[in-house]
Amino acid sequence: MKKKQLVYWISLVVGMFLLFVGGGNFVKADTAADVDSAITTGVKLTSQKTSLDAWDAAILATSDNGITDAETQNAYNTIITTNGFISGKDQDLAGVSNVAGMIGLRALGKDPANVEKKDLAAQVINDPALKSDKVDLYTIINDLEGLSTGNYGKASETARATLTKRLLAAQDSKTGVWKTSWGDVDPTGRAILALSMNMGQPGVPAAIQKAVTEVENHYYLKDGGFGTSDAANKEDQYNNITMTNGLAAAGVDVYTSLNGQSGYTAPVQRLLDQKDVSSDSNSMLLQQATYTLEQAKFTKDGGQGWIFSFAQNPTFRARELAKLNTAAAAQRQAINNDSKASTTDKTTAINSINQTLETYITKINGDTTSEAAIADRAVGVASINNIKIVDTNDNSSSTSGTVINNNYTTIINQPSSSSSSSSSAASSSSAEPVVKPTTPTKHKSTKGSYVYALTTVKLYRNTHFTKHHLAKIYHKQSRTKRPMFLVIRQTTNTQGRPVYKVRNVNSGKTGYTLASRKHFANAYYSAKVTRIKVISSKGINEYSNRYLSNKKHHVKKNRSLAVRKVVGYGRTSRLLLTNGRYVSGNKKLVMATKIAKTSHQTTDSSTTVAPAPTTPSSSSTSTSTSTTVPTTPTVPTTPTNGSSTSNSTNNSTNGSGTNDNSGSNTDTTNETVTVSVNANGSVLASGSVTLTKGATALDALKALAAKNNLAVTISGSGISAYVKGINGYNAGPAGTMTGWLYSVNGSEPNSSMGVYVVKDGDKISMNYNK
Repeated sequence: MKKKQLVYWISLVVGMFLLFVGGGNFVKADTAADVDSAITTGVKLTSQKTSLDAWDAAILATSDNGITDAETQNAYNTIITTNGFISGKDQDLAGVSNVAGMIGLRALGKDPANVEKKDLAAQVINDPALKSDKVDLYTIINDLEGLSTGNYGKASETARATLTKRLLAAQDSKTGVWKTSWGDVDPTGRAILALSMNMGQPGVPAAIQKAVTEVENHYYLKDGGFGTSDAANKEDQYNNITMTNGLAAAGVDVYTSLNGQSGYTAPVQRLLDQKDVSSDSNSMLLQQATYTLEQAKFTKDGGQGWIFSFAQNPTFRARELAKLNTAAAAQRQAINNDSKASTTDKTTAINSINQTLETYITKINGDTTSEAAIADRAVGVASINNIKIVDTNDNSSSTSGTVINNNYTTIINQPSSSSSSSSSAASSSSAEPVVKPTTPTKHKSTKGSYVYALTTVKLYRNTHFTKHHLAKIYHKQSRTKRPMFLVIRQTTNTQGRPVYKVRNVNSGKTGYTLASRKHFANAYYSAKVTRIKVISSKGINEYSNRYLSNKKHHVKKNRSLAVRKVVGYGRTSRLLLTNGRYVSGNKKLVMATKIAKTSHQTTDSSTTVAPAPTTPSSSSTSTSTSTTVPTTPTVPTTPTNGSSTSNSTNNSTNGSGTNDNSGSNTDTTNETVTVSVNANGSVLASGSVTLTKGATALDALKALAAKNNLAVTISGSGISAYVKGINGYNAGPAGTMTGWLYSVNGSEPNSSMGVYVVKDGDKISMNYNK
């Protein structure tokens, strides 16, 4: 009986631990499934309506299946006939307001500034109601929401800034909420929502944080709703919907208790309990509940800001994020269902899933086209599905310390201090490098990348590269006029040569062309640029945010600008200037005149990490042969600003080949970091390494490789350093986002591993991306 109780308690503890390491995904599983189901119901009921209005259009456009052509025409007809300004008729209570009209038109892919030969955006910018002696709070909120759906020119951006200031001025300075005679909950929820689309404006982040804190502390109820004992703030369905929508748009997790107390219901659960999404609900309640749940799901899936801010969040983004998260949830579930795997191995696999998920959420949030988002989602799903459980306790009779996975040879934590006389250990200490088996080199996909033509290129209708199938010839152009393409996918033509399927960014024309560095280069900067020159004849604009939606200053041709750092933005990049503003990283617009250098740069065009033989090998060249690494870690002997370029170290080793100073880091001249190397769900190696202060992430990888006998191949150095392969997992060309990707503390640095200087306690992760 006691044995049964012990087994029960052990199972319970293990189960709770798995719930924890899964990032809370399974704790919320029922709520998440119920929200998805409610959204499906809401979208279905909406599509069944005889007449669709602007809000219906927004709901359908952001749903998983999008909006049909028939539904688009239906909603469009309603908007242009019931909006007072567009139709020229008096707007009654059933009409479509200006803010709703702008949201609906953007959801349909229409331009509110040019609809039926009228400019609805200009009407909002010059709203007569804003000129009255006492402007209604909702007028400010509505107009700000409408103009925040996109960029409608300089006058619109000026109006947005003015409206934002007026909304901030209306905030109660003591409590942080927005108060009206009929209550605080609804206007505060609406204000938070409107401000969430203007985070780049001065004072907005602080105002939102103050309001959210007040709501969580004094308005949040145990049932998940919002209200106070004051009669004007009595809880009701609409207030709960509005506040949940605003909080979700501001990035608050509304799937869990807002104050962290288990006795409090999550806001989305309260909406589900209200049963607002049903055939019995009135039209307005159904609409508000449905798009609020869509907003909540969008934020949970990693989306940022208001779902109807279409300049920032095109309609495709929500769909691709949802598909990516669904794949991650399914893979986590599959791993947790493996009864044979240990808790530690499950934790490792789930952490790898979460890290991969975070990486591709970031990419999709930065994508500006549907094609790029679809490509990133597809690669992300494939990467997640490739993550499997690796049994780290599987110490079989093999003396080589290797396991075979998918035709790759993977070395797993082979101890460098082993005194075994195994053939592997003997080989790694011999004068001759031990060549590890590698898979045949394949051309990796660059899909989703933007490239421009360096020379004359030919576009073919299909992969039969004959004169008959030639569609267009793009002749060699000067840099600012080079044709730019989006790479849709990579394949081979009938002659067996690698080719791109591309779409011309300007004309939209698609076709196939040869894929080679001779013909194409990345159209956006990714290196550590520190100074640029404007080369566009029309000049460029500086913006206040990385979305390039709030123009601040125009810069003429030939002007020189100082760059603080390169900021990744999907498949493109932005350059953050030293004045805090952003410009495009497009090479057709700007040219880098200065790139940060590092003291670790060498003259070698390609470096292969290999053992340090007693006699130098005469065949040491820049070829890409994969070999084992030495047992002594290679770290720089001077900081990055030093004059030495030596990568060797005089760290002494004991007789077993391990460092005598491998304990805790007490030397202030050293940095101790953790490095993990993962491929296809396998943890190739993981552990802490101690480096000289000023060492780079690449030095950390080399040190870990040395400790674990990883075969690492590297080309270039410093800013041009590129990890070409680890233990047979080989990468494609640099800049293709395939092969080995690295992150530090969960984020992807905007610099090469060869120049990123590590800090004590950094956690570096290398992940193989097919």
